[in-house]
Amino acid sequence: MTTDEIIAAMLERVAVPAPVSQPLAECRDCLLASSVIASANLPHRSIASRDGYALRAADVATASASSPIRLPIVGEIAPGESVPAALPAGCAVRVLTGAPLPAGADAVVRTEDAHVQLPLGMQNYVDILLPAASGQFVALVGSEFAAGATALHAGLTLGPAELAALAALGLTHAAVIPRPRVAIVVSGTELRRKSADSELPQLYASNGVLVSAMVQACGGVAESVRIVSDDPAELAQALQSAMSADLIVTTGGTGRGSRDVIGKVLQEREVSSMWDLKVSGSRPAAFRMLRQDSAERVIAHLALPGRPVAAMLAFALFACPLLRRLSGRPPRKAQYLRARLAAMPEGAHKSQRFFPVRLRYRESAWEAVPTGDASLYGLAAAIGAHGFALLGQARVRPEGWRLVRVLLPPWQEMIGRDARSA
Repeated sequence: MTTDEIIAAMLERVAVPAPVSQPLAECRDCLLASSVIASANLPHRSIASRDGYALRAADVATASASSPIRLPIVGEIAPGESVPAALPAGCAVRVLTGAPLPAGADAVVRTEDAHVQLPLGMQNYVDILLPAASGQFVALVGSEFAAGATALHAGLTLGPAELAALAALGLTHAAVIPRPRVAIVVSGTELRRKSADSELPQLYASNGVLVSAMVQACGGVAESVRIVSDDPAELAQALQSAMSADLIVTTGGTGRGSRDVIGKVLQEREVSSMWDLKVSGSRPAAFRMLRQDSAERVIAHLALPGRPVAAMLAFALFACPLLRRLSGRPPRKAQYLRARLAAMPEGAHKSQRFFPVRLRYRESAWEAVPTGDASLYGLAAAIGAHGFALLGQARVRPEGWRLVRVLLPPWQEMIGRDARSA
């Protein structure tokens, strides 16, 4: 199966969660499940968009600095005050930004385009130094959203501006496809915990932090991280606790050896499974649909390789499409680009074929620079890497350099700016 065929088969088994109503504070980066109709005009009345003087544009059509038009000031309006009385012709009212305009006023002249005269008797006057156009510095009623119109369309990702618009429309909750909750289980007896015996040949567990960061970068929520040994009972308890999530991601135990016990522990829960998910040059992953104990609900499980760089590669290929599906977003193919290979990577003589690389733009072409040997652990090589070059598909050009495909992980959104400035 090709990578696209594998992903399509996985997505067929995973349903988009039902919409839920959530407080706006919990809706950032969620997908709006249904369109929002404005129940009232926004703004509710025409308001001043600058500090200055509200007036009738026709009254100052001929104003200039050399021949200003003088108008009596008949009041002052601040934001939040009640609807003022109608403005008499030939008069002005002082307004602050956000203040409602009185009936009859159709323009605002900024404070800096006017000059206030000292009181003559009990009346203040303002000299208008420039003509005004109707609608000048005025936010007209319904200019943001008109009552009955669609303010936000279903399928929109809710960012800060979208959430602010919902709040401005008077909403406190929104119907959304929530961000998928991911339970992470890192397995391996060789992994060190704080209480572990420092004399044992163990490694500090880093995959929990790694997978959590990738989950968040792809739009999910890392609900829990559990680090367990390969003991079947301990592993079974951790997986049981993870069943309330939308997706379970494990690292380690994707092989078929006698110590790879995840498959054995989950065998009774399997509804369907797909083993040996990989592309040329990568380590295998596994996918399952699991049934909960006391419910008809099924949950997706993706088993990643234990090696950090191999886990990153499998996550980019398989976990990100699952997270897009679980958040209600349409599929998106993995992003690749062609680049010249600057040098043969360290460890190229080993079986590894995907190598972390940094990209740089040289002579109107991308160039892939290997960052180190990632054949075992690989975290040092992954630092600062923009993507993974597939050496097995490199083509030797007549000029002597190799052309490779570079997989760009979804969390490398700044690659263009970073690489072009390198």
